[in-house]
Amino acid sequence: MDYHFPEGFIWGSATAALQIEGATREDGRGDSQWDVFCRTHPERIWQQATPDLACDHYHRWAEDVGLMQRFGHTGYRLSIAWPRIIPDGTGAVNPAGIAFYRRLFAALTAAGIEPNVTLYHWDLPQPLAAAGGWESPATLDAFVRYARVCFEAFGDQVKLWATFNEPSWSTLNGYVTALHPPLKHDYKAAVQVAYNLMLAHARTVKLFHSLGSGGRIGIVQNMCPVYPASDSARDAAAATIADAVYNRWFIDPALLGRFPQEALDLYGRHGLLPEMRRQDLDLFTADTVDFIGVNYYFPHYASADATETVFGLNTSGNKDEDCHFSIKGQFKFVKNPKGRYTDWAWEIYPPGLYDLLARAHQYRPGLPIYVTENGIGAQETLTADGTVADDYRIDFVREHLEVIHRAIGEGMNVHGYYMWALMDNFSWLNGYKKRYGFFFIDRDTMQRHPKKSAFWYRDVARRNGFSNPAG
Repeated sequence: MDYHFPEGFIWGSATAALQIEGATREDGRGDSQWDVFCRTHPERIWQQATPDLACDHYHRWAEDVGLMQRFGHTGYRLSIAWPRIIPDGTGAVNPAGIAFYRRLFAALTAAGIEPNVTLYHWDLPQPLAAAGGWESPATLDAFVRYARVCFEAFGDQVKLWATFNEPSWSTLNGYVTALHPPLKHDYKAAVQVAYNLMLAHARTVKLFHSLGSGGRIGIVQNMCPVYPASDSARDAAAATIADAVYNRWFIDPALLGRFPQEALDLYGRHGLLPEMRRQDLDLFTADTVDFIGVNYYFPHYASADATETVFGLNTSGNKDEDCHFSIKGQFKFVKNPKGRYTDWAWEIYPPGLYDLLARAHQYRPGLPIYVTENGIGAQETLTADGTVADDYRIDFVREHLEVIHRAIGEGMNVHGYYMWALMDNFSWLNGYKKRYGFFFIDRDTMQRHPKKSAFWYRDVARRNGFSNPAG
């Protein structure tokens, strides 16, 4: 079967500033919470890795843009490092940071690659983190100011903006599982942060539209479809609650202008409701996104049999090490015994992406949708001929593209696909062990080596589609 995509469909890849740039102490960049976390808790990260060098993209950006162009990419999703623009989060703007991104955006445009720019991909300036982080209203004010600086500095170069990357994931792991900074187990703080992130998003969307500089603004959500673990009514109810707090708390205000009642009721029963002002809630209903970015890696299956609270993330790359997420009395996520899994125990389930695209379409028919992340992490080494024979990545991407093609055929307005990631990078707690890229990064030389998947994707982009070898 041939899969041909609409004219103008974006074929891209994605990265984040902290994960690829390096140069964390150069040209006036300040510390982020992740820089400090990596220095103070090296034992939490594989081989005590840090983002100090990352992929050295700060110095090799021209080479990387050239690779994207040579390999057929027409779009590139990236983030701006807040500490590179405003080093302490609130003070003076750093001219060197502005200059770096202007050079990068100009090169991308000249190469025929459209930048899709996320303002916040977890690199909160450390002074703001130390002063309360996203629990503090002052951080919201600082973020909106930072967004204005970016809109005014780059608005002539960037027409696709996203406020936040995966606000649910940063809330979950920062304030519930305590795996990421600020390392808190605090449900009350988690709910307040989850609200504050969406409020900062809403304020930023309003600001962007008020500036009238053209372009579109959205948000990037890590949507994990939540299915009941069984046919029982109890598991169905557990899945509804899990979906409300894990997904809909972040999706509904962005697309529908309101928070899900199931989550509000749950938080009310447990004394966890955030501080919400009427005038702030009005922001959500008055102004919503121009597009939605969907990050999809795996689904969840919810069981009501949550007898204890347990959190655990596979950071070993050992397929036998399961991930654990359970909140006593509410829900727990269980493994699909029939599923296919990556080495990090993430299920490979392309139909889940279809369900997420269908949800976005159901919420707002016709809304532009971008698949802003989708990919597979693996432990990889170079072959004798200097490449990686990652046929599993080709299969993974092709299966998900088939799902996207089906969604488009059914009227869903999917505009593009950004594979995670352009290159192997600093993968948070996994350090440099978990490789996602089209390009293999030699950690000793920083040399970029195109993997087999890079050549395959180049051909897909040039053809604007592909043929399924299975027929």
